[in-house]
Amino acid sequence: MGRILAVTLTALLFLCPAATARPSYTGYSGAPGSSGTCASSCHGGSGGSIAVVGFPTSYGPAQTYTVSVVHRGGSSISNFNASVRIGTGSQTAGTITAGFQTTTYTKTGEPNGIRFSSNNRDSGTFTWTAPESAVGDVKLYLAGMQSSSMGGPNTALTLTSSPLTGLAEGRVTALAGLDLHAYPSVGTGLVLLRAVSPAGTSALLRISDASGRTMLRRVVESGTAVIWRPVDSDGARLAPGSYYATLGLGTQRIVRKLTLR
Repeated sequence: MGRILAVTLTALLFLCPAATARPSYTGYSGAPGSSGTCASSCHGGSGGSIAVVGFPTSYGPAQTYTVSVVHRGGSSISNFNASVRIGTGSQTAGTITAGFQTTTYTKTGEPNGIRFSSNNRDSGTFTWTAPESAVGDVKLYLAGMQSSSMGGPNTALTLTSSPLTGLAEGRVTALAGLDLHAYPSVGTGLVLLRAVSPAGTSALLRISDASGRTMLRRVVESGTAVIWRPVDSDGARLAPGSYYATLGLGTQRIVRKLTLR
């Protein structure tokens, strides 16, 4: 009897690490091509309260967004897996970078995923940089568990973000008669912008930096040419980096990226 008990205890010692290893799993965000949602569904039950804050409903090309993963009630988050994909496919959309209490991972079927750097956290952040050009809708997939890996509540989320244009840029041009030409799009000095909109309409031309701060704002008629001099209100040259020219008419938007060297 004593030997049987000793064997049983030894077996449990070997089994327990495996049974509680789910918070260390990677590649289980639930995104297409991933290994499923073991971060939320291998154990436990429904009723999780994990939330995502800061993932945009609309994204600008190459813009960076800070995303927070938090719980709205109950126990701390044992761990989560998340990744961003183009539409409902398996291709990664943009780039994820680790932030507060998070780390990235790469697994077969799920490159550039994100999770907590250690288990049982109340919150964490990461940044998501959108693709260089509009690629249609993108989706953030997240699966996570609260409390212990053996009995905590599960959460599985899918959030969608659309291009600021609302449609792929080519379709916006065809449907709304909008277009925006920028030359040069990469340079060190003046930029020539030419706005196109349906006859008899006026559109709003806006240039902003990566943080969303407005550099130029002007109402323009179709065919109007605007020369943008990349300087601030004091006449000092703007810092090198990415800037965004947006032409808006009603609910339609078209965006052109400008790179200042």
